[in-house]
Amino acid sequence: MTKRIVHILLCVVFPLVLLLTGCQRDVVSSAHHDLPEQGWSMTDTVRLSLDVNDTVQAYDIALTLRHTDRYTYQNLWLFVQGDSLSPVQTDTVMACLADDRGRWLGTRAGRYYSGYVTICRGVLFPQAGSCAFTIVQGMRDSVIYGIADVGLELRKAKAYGEE
Repeated sequence: MTKRIVHILLCVVFPLVLLLTGCQRDVVSSAHHDLPEQGWSMTDTVRLSLDVNDTVQAYDIALTLRHTDRYTYQNLWLFVQGDSLSPVQTDTVMACLADDRGRWLGTRAGRYYSGYVTICRGVLFPQAGSCAFTIVQGMRDSVIYGIADVGLELRKAKAYGEE
């Protein structure tokens, strides 16, 4: 029995941990907000902060999303606004969650689908500190269902031609 548990850990859990940490190696700061299962109202503002420590490094800012198949649309419109330290003052972001045939895009884990949209590339911050953002859903429905989590990630920008 003990050998079986060790085998399962080595074959399943360990590669999963490597995969998850390997994908996140360029993420410098992240913030996420769980949304209620009762839905995300267009009057509910999500507030997130990212920590910026290096003003020489160029960064990409990505909006991250997790959703279930309870979400009834192909895309999601969001209004993102940053504070005075942020390179994003006000932006409207469209996240494509499904293809034209209704197949979910992104990565699936259990009942959740995860993906991200890069909203700024190659950004230099004028000073170190905490950079605050607000996010509001911009769909026509006053309440949307199936969006489980919204977040932001600050990633080291890749050099031109780098994968």
